[in-house]
Amino acid sequence: MKRNPPPALRHPPPDIHPGIPTARRRAAVRPRGVTLVLGAIPQETELVEWALSGRRRARLHGFPYARGRIAGRPTVVAVTGIGKTNASLVTALFVGHFRPRELIMTGTASRINPGVRNGDVIVGTVTCNHDFGSLGKNYSMEYFGAEGPLGDSSPIVYPGDRRLLAAAKRAIRRHVPEPAAHHSPAYVPRVRLGRITSGDQFGITAHRIRDIRRQLRPDLMEMESGSVAQVCWYLRTPFLCVRGGSNRTQNLPDNDYHRLSPFAARQASLFTVSLVGELAR
Repeated sequence: MKRNPPPALRHPPPDIHPGIPTARRRAAVRPRGVTLVLGAIPQETELVEWALSGRRRARLHGFPYARGRIAGRPTVVAVTGIGKTNASLVTALFVGHFRPRELIMTGTASRINPGVRNGDVIVGTVTCNHDFGSLGKNYSMEYFGAEGPLGDSSPIVYPGDRRLLAAAKRAIRRHVPEPAAHHSPAYVPRVRLGRITSGDQFGITAHRIRDIRRQLRPDLMEMESGSVAQVCWYLRTPFLCVRGGSNRTQNLPDNDYHRLSPFAARQASLFTVSLVGELAR
């Protein structure tokens, strides 16, 4: 029996809109009463888990998590794994299941702003994806808004939730960081608002560093929170990123990362606990 040929394609190729589009604010869906805290690796979440009272452990489709309360607020803590794909997977799964009232991403990030010190904590007024676009001459990126899953144009920049930023400002006034006694001279790290960017490269070249600074003006660079922010935006879940500065952004960060990330992870985790406590007030 002769089969009819398949029809012509109805949809044209997607349009590309050059620029650095920023996500518009969207109303949150009606949540359940739980705060979800994610980190990429166990080093970044263990002190948040330590702060849980009535801690219980379970698995969601094989992915482990801990739940309990921080200052009376129901809290779920989980690890995503490193990189934007792992982070997107776990975020979508946990947001879909728990429908949290907010999601806080905690952890470490490299210091692309030279003014940020090891252990300084940046609370993201915005979170960006710096590796989405066309890479051109001298590793300069042409960013654009590309077609998203709803036929929309996916943003590059995602603002932090206003309510969570207001709570973070209150928490900053009360929070006392641990001294950076391993540095000479010692100092007390700062917690402040700033800009965070994400991409799936652990180390990057000097050309890319200069271009990212020029176009996006970030304080810290890491590998997960841009995709977490994007998932939260589509699923209408309030999001905020809290990151501690570890190594400087560089081409080969391995040794510096292993030496400096534990202190950065501690400071980000401890402030995250303070922030959840502030949300419980």
